[in-house]
Amino acid sequence: MYQKIYDVVEKRGRTRTGIILGGEYAGLKYLAEEDCFFYPDNKTGEKAAEDFLKETVTAAVETGVVKVKNQEIFVEIYEKNPRLIILGGGHVSLPVAEIGKLLGFHVTVMDDREDFVTQERFPQVDERITGDFETLSEKIPPYENAWYVVVTRGHLGDSACARQILKRPFAYFGMIGSKTKVRITREKLLEEGFTEEQVNSIHAPIGLPIGGQMPAEIAVSIMAEIVQEKNRHFRTYCDEDVEAAVLCGVSGTMVTIIEKKGSSPRGTGSKMFVFRDGRTAGSIGGGKVEFEAGKHAVNVHTTENRVYELGQGVGDLGMICGGTVKVLFEPVNVERMGQDLHNMPKSCIFDGNVIGRRCRVGS
Repeated sequence: MYQKIYDVVEKRGRTRTGIILGGEYAGLKYLAEEDCFFYPDNKTGEKAAEDFLKETVTAAVETGVVKVKNQEIFVEIYEKNPRLIILGGGHVSLPVAEIGKLLGFHVTVMDDREDFVTQERFPQVDERITGDFETLSEKIPPYENAWYVVVTRGHLGDSACARQILKRPFAYFGMIGSKTKVRITREKLLEEGFTEEQVNSIHAPIGLPIGGQMPAEIAVSIMAEIVQEKNRHFRTYCDEDVEAAVLCGVSGTMVTIIEKKGSSPRGTGSKMFVFRDGRTAGSIGGGKVEFEAGKHAVNVHTTENRVYELGQGVGDLGMICGGTVKVLFEPVNVERMGQDLHNMPKSCIFDGNVIGRRCRVGS
């Protein structure tokens, strides 16, 4: 299950899942991008439960517990490897690319003028593409976690980019230009048959209204808007150590914070993988919550959730911050339950601890 999830998010940059937390179908999990369901042991397919879960996951906009019809579903939206795709290699593109790299984006620059996408102009970017903007679909593969910045030199280039971007998935699409330039492009797209909803998804004019005049100032406004959109909804962070532990293929338990109240060190969606011998990869915040959850996870064989008190009362975990944390426990790679950590590939082990290397048993 988790191997499939991490494979999908690696290829697409984004995926979403949902799991039913209680009732007859507790543990039923849905992976949206593959449109597939994972049933816990001894359960069989039930179309009504599947349809209900699928509908809830599709409608969700962020990671968290969703309560529908007296049922709780934990939805996760995973994102990693964001790609900033800059269409146009002019003066504004230079600082946009620099800031994009600083913020951890994989950066691509495309222009129809060969002299504008050289190594000398953009030494820091990951990919430089020369070609007519009409060939965008041929040059740049579709990607779920793509952030498009259209800064071409005219409305013809803008329109060529827009009509292709609007036909593919994207996390963000912004377009530079005056109000007149934006209006012309918008009218042209509507005439070509694009819907109001599609056209309204374009951030135009691009950037936050901070009054930028110089190229660097305009770039700050563009990237500030992208950061704002990127952080508008809560997402599940893909911990490389947790991912590597899962992909190594040994049995264990995935421990996830699914809900919190009050103060806690880590947020919803934080994960820790617990091996059968008690060793761990990742963290859900350290301290006694992590200790107690890790100790319990060693012997978990069915999907379940528990609530941990963080306050100073009797029976709590004695943490100053206070509040509660609800934790989900999911068995992972159950078919490898008997495998010993010492039989893992050497590339997965360093000084007895799992490291952030992707590998599979037998590799």
